Amino acid sequence: MKLLTPIKLGTLELKNRIVMPPMATRFASSDGHVTNRMIHYYEERAKGGVALIIVEFTAIERRGKTSPFQLMIDDDKFIPGLKRLSNSIKKHGAVAAIQLQHGGVKTSVKVTQMQPVGPSALTDFPDEMGPAPRSLMIREIHDLALAFSKAARRAREAGFDAIELHGTHSYLIDQFISPRFNRRTDIYGGNRENRIRFACEIIQCIKKKAGFDYPIIFRMTGDDYVERGITLEDAKFNAKFLEKSGVDCLHVSVGISDNMVSTPPMSFQRGCFVHLAYGVKNTVNIPVIAVGRINDPIFAEQVLKEKKADLIAMGRSLLADPYLPSKVKKGEIRDIVPCIACNRGCISRVKSGLTVSCLANPAVGKEAEFKIKITDKTKKLLIVGAGPAGMEAARVAALRGHKVIMHEKLDWVGGQLNLAWVPPYKGEVKMLLDYYQEQMKKLKIELHLRSEVTSDLIKKLKPDVLLLSTGAIPILPKIPGIHLGNVAVAHDVLAGKAKVMGSVFVLGSRRVALETAEYLFENGNDVTIVARARDIGLDLLPREHMFSIKRLKEKNIKIITNALVKEIQWQGLLIEINGREKFFNTDNIIIAWGLIPNQTLIKEIDKLRHEFKIDVYMAGDCIAPRNALEAIHEGAWIAREI
Repeated sequence: MKLLTPIKLGTLELKNRIVMPPMATRFASSDGHVTNRMIHYYEERAKGGVALIIVEFTAIERRGKTSPFQLMIDDDKFIPGLKRLSNSIKKHGAVAAIQLQHGGVKTSVKVTQMQPVGPSALTDFPDEMGPAPRSLMIREIHDLALAFSKAARRAREAGFDAIELHGTHSYLIDQFISPRFNRRTDIYGGNRENRIRFACEIIQCIKKKAGFDYPIIFRMTGDDYVERGITLEDAKFNAKFLEKSGVDCLHVSVGISDNMVSTPPMSFQRGCFVHLAYGVKNTVNIPVIAVGRINDPIFAEQVLKEKKADLIAMGRSLLADPYLPSKVKKGEIRDIVPCIACNRGCISRVKSGLTVSCLANPAVGKEAEFKIKITDKTKKLLIVGAGPAGMEAARVAALRGHKVIMHEKLDWVGGQLNLAWVPPYKGEVKMLLDYYQEQMKKLKIELHLRSEVTSDLIKKLKPDVLLLSTGAIPILPKIPGIHLGNVAVAHDVLAGKAKVMGSVFVLGSRRVALETAEYLFENGNDVTIVARARDIGLDLLPREHMFSIKRLKEKNIKIITNALVKEIQWQGLLIEINGREKFFNTDNIIIAWGLIPNQTLIKEIDKLRHEFKIDVYMAGDCIAPRNALEAIHEGAWIAREI
């Protein structure tokens, strides 16, 4: 397998072609030092067999810091902590690199207490949290190149085998390269050659300060996908200059930070940006790293065999499963915890000011305390409900050595996951469901389908521990006509239980309403969304919301907001909009108002808890309807506590 073959990167030899790209974690201390939590996080990925780990963006000066919990490398006092970090990576056979970054106009006075600076003073790019950025003087540009070189010297002294320059995602180096940000008319602005000058001067300065043999990776923009942004043709031009300046490897990313495509969600096809790496690779003779939804080792192998790239960045996939490389090597591909590009635990948490996590891997950021430890006392665990919370609890408890019995009243396992992968652009959710089914078979978990748990069954089984993960049921609003034959709930539509022909009105404003609307549109229905709320999709993540609304508009799915449904009739429904009633003809009405917890067993179990001394836990939607991340994380925590 080419993915597992070694490759030279400057003076370094990598043991395989898998790269962990830099991803913000917010695990650093508030003053920019390495923490134990950060060390455990990176060390776990190194143990998993990845060849190259590029530590997250690290600020080369205070003025360039973009996050309150960002690593710093602007002073020698940071070297000891960084050395601990590099050693923890290298001792497991991975090559350790660190990314050097300056935020430029993308910093904030709230973080730095200083006015942002950039190639140009951009009044049309206001900083909502402080003064607009000012233009750098030429003397300051030279000082910044020197600051990058000093940071590179510190990185080498701290034991890092290479550095990566952050030259994309709208940060300072990229701001000089991009005509969207760079309005200068001196030697650092105007044509392509002038705009790439700052990057090349940084590289030359690093060579002098950190050593001509010190490998440099450059993370570059392949395409901004915005007006006045960098294009692939620009990227090819830039790549030649970067190679000539002494860069040893090009890491081809995409997009400015504002347009949200740099961390593509599952609605983007796999390998969506590989063509950019391929375009750059055809212009240079140094290795090129491809990024962009390459979450499957089989697909990664295809990219390499077709010579579209030399290395593969698998960032979010290594959050989901740090041991992906070693599992590929052992042929255990079906045991890889899949990344489904949901963005819920990673980029969205970080953008919200929280630490990085992962929907599919609750141990992210908790590597030390979340290790799965074999129990010294085997217990019988009865799990009621085979949704995400129940399946994760079953997996972890079985690995710990407990006897796990699972009962599910339906014909299948997965709970809401079975419906989540049905709408358009959500198919990869099934990868997670398939993974859990595979693990349950492998761990020989006793599974009973079409089996509804009662108090009598609990008395008969006499479990030591009972976990309720009974999920949630759809809300049926109190609307006159709700029980007519032309009405169905969204869950039955997605499950294939309700066949819908003709025109459809979907009642609801949240995720399930929007996804059901798209599903019905793809089935050939004429679809209208009716929402009580002023806006729709507010429970979606920002990236999801942007792309979802865009698709709804492209499909001409009609949307009525601020609407109160007064009555459902066989011919349609009566709606009040802004105080005026209007009747709409339609063939079908689909209810997508959300869920309520299924807690039918709780009262009965309260009696059994004391009589039989059973430890009782609850996890997932039966506590409160939320999302798969909360469910899986709750199941994982409970199974470690038993």
